[in-house]
Amino acid sequence: MVKADARRYVWCRSQAAWLMGPPAHQWLEDLRGAVAINQQGLIHYVVRQLAEDCAVMLTLALTFERPAPPPALRGSWALERLEGHPLRDECWALMRGFDELPPGEELIERCERLQKEVRKVVGDVPNPISPEGYFPSMSLARRWMELVQELDEEGFLPRDWMRG
Repeated sequence: MVKADARRYVWCRSQAAWLMGPPAHQWLEDLRGAVAINQQGLIHYVVRQLAEDCAVMLTLALTFERPAPPPALRGSWALERLEGHPLRDECWALMRGFDELPPGEELIERCERLQKEVRKVVGDVPNPISPEGYFPSMSLARRWMELVQELDEEGFLPRDWMRG
């Protein structure tokens, strides 16, 4: 049962799915590349960003709190609100980093698992930067934007994209 009005529900879910969902696909792609060439600093950065985005997506989808704080504060904001949730500890472990990085494939698998579990809650957004995901993601985004506009809410696309 959702304990939020329609406007709050749509705003939070659209922000989670569309502002955070597509970059999460990119973070995994970047992680695979960084692991392949053993770029330690990039691996740390990408894992942290992916985990933070996952925590924020979960928080928006579960708590329906708005507005989200500025990007620099979102990670701690999300972790605080996820207290007791089964994915919180994994988000925190990946966000805080490692003294010594686990093997690359293990790290990729952890991040893929986390993203998969978050998408079970938030909903899946096809990868818009892949050939097979571009048109499905645009179609889904259009339907979400229609819903957002019907409820007279601020959308998830940049304002300049919405000018006629």
